[in-house]
Amino acid sequence: MRSVGYSLNTAVADIVDNSIAARAQRVSIRYFDYGENPYIAIIDDGDGMDERETINAMKLAGSSPSRERKANDLGRFGLGLKTASLSQARSLLLCSVKDGRQTTLRWDLDHVAAVRDWELEALDERQTDLALPAKVRELMPSTHGTCVLWQNLDRLETMAGDSLRDMDQAMSELSDYLGLVFHRFTYPYPDDGTPKIELTVNGMPVPKRDPFLTENLATQPQRLQRIPGTEATLCGYTLPYQNKLTTEDRRLLGLTSEKGHTLFDTQGFYVYRAHRLITWGSWYRLLPRKDGTKLSRVRVDIPNSMDAEWTLDIKKSQATPPKAIRDAMKRYVSKLATPSRKTQKWRGRKTSEQPEARIWDVISDREGTFRYEINRDNPYIRNFIAALSDKQRRDFAEMMKILAVAFPYDDMQSRLSGDQASEEPDLADEEIRGMARDMWLFCSQCKGQSPEDFVDSFKDKEPFSLCKNGEDVLLEVTYDQR
Repeated sequence: MRSVGYSLNTAVADIVDNSIAARAQRVSIRYFDYGENPYIAIIDDGDGMDERETINAMKLAGSSPSRERKANDLGRFGLGLKTASLSQARSLLLCSVKDGRQTTLRWDLDHVAAVRDWELEALDERQTDLALPAKVRELMPSTHGTCVLWQNLDRLETMAGDSLRDMDQAMSELSDYLGLVFHRFTYPYPDDGTPKIELTVNGMPVPKRDPFLTENLATQPQRLQRIPGTEATLCGYTLPYQNKLTTEDRRLLGLTSEKGHTLFDTQGFYVYRAHRLITWGSWYRLLPRKDGTKLSRVRVDIPNSMDAEWTLDIKKSQATPPKAIRDAMKRYVSKLATPSRKTQKWRGRKTSEQPEARIWDVISDREGTFRYEINRDNPYIRNFIAALSDKQRRDFAEMMKILAVAFPYDDMQSRLSGDQASEEPDLADEEIRGMARDMWLFCSQCKGQSPEDFVDSFKDKEPFSLCKNGEDVLLEVTYDQR
């Protein structure tokens, strides 16, 4: 029973599920400090339980997974409290208050081994006060609520380490995890209809997370789609290009350079059960995970009445869509990759889509390979070459070959895969003005081009299209020299 496969993150989340199901508005997670015996406590101000309910909560499989549940009930098998707690600790104490009356029960594996019987300990008020750490007693509800206390953290110490520094690191990661998994409870979306809860770890609120950047105007949401014959819904999002992500956007997404926390790693379906995030970062083999789709996310909402169809596991950390829903998901995502690729390819530049518009030209070779070359059809490059002597043209052609061969593909791929933003400075007016003046002199005197034709030829072509005031600068230089 202790080896179901819980991590600290999934174990604590399972206890928080019970608090939310009990309509808690505040859930406080506390862990030990210097000079204290190791413990982790989860305290809420929910409905609480009387003696009968508390005893039932400490039973294994105290409720059937097939019974009908309320829409906000995040439980499933009636095992979570026990399996999650004992996966991390040898002692589980449950103290609940309802209508001002307190009930405390404890499963202690050392006690069970000593008496050689599954003996559930009942603690009176004095024994409860002695068992609860001082900081936990301060948070205990007086009229209604529940405390889950883990002590003798043998499994947790094996995995995370036994020093307070190790615990601080583990609890910091837990806070990030809870911030994501319960983000629609700590910061509900307007249409969710879920009450806001306050979730803290040692008094600090879990970080705000939003994997879809719903408040960013550059995010491209897709139309919400209901899956026929079910209560499940799909809604796709395309995030802004990574260079356009602000520091706050990155914080909301939880992006870091570590594996598992990049745009590439976090693309895919985000499956929510009653607004609680179950699994994310996978396309369920309906799409390959590629850089071209790393801005794509799909929110999948399923009710708790569909648990059997989704084969939800005990930890509520894995779910597999049934075939009917999988087919609907496949049809939905088939069109989703296009906005992500388009956002990354064009990034909002004003340059036209004409072949000669860009200075760098992408060449698609055989077997799916590609390379970049200087685009000699670009009017700026073409006219620059035309103004050179024969020797200068040969030298410039050699230089273009060297630049193309030395293009840093691998380094660029490595940096972009790590979500490192590339700097794209605009050309200043004075920089572009000198280029425009030289080009106008050549085009007007050597080619007899009119001011109107000159401006039309260059305004949407690089490098002038890369300047915010490129067209105005082109108009200025032709006017100055009339």
